[in-house]
Amino acid sequence: MSTEISPDNEAFICRAVENGQFESRQDALDAAVGLLRDEVESISAIQEGLDSIERGEGIPLAEADALLRKKHGIAPN
Repeated sequence: MSTEISPDNEAFICRAVENGQFESRQDALDAAVGLLRDEVESISAIQEGLDSIERGEGIPLAEADALLRKKHGIAPN
């Protein structure tokens, strides 16, 4: 499959391959899409959390702090 990207992005990818950061153009594009996927999924998860809070499903910060500290073995403040 062929991909068309802007000349600036193409030059950036070429430099990254030439500098040894990636073995090929495809590897660089795969890494870029992976980062984009992670960002989109993170934004979606954040939005789901915000929606949950708006529905009144959240818990107070102090309670969340205590739960996370207990879960990860961190001493209370």
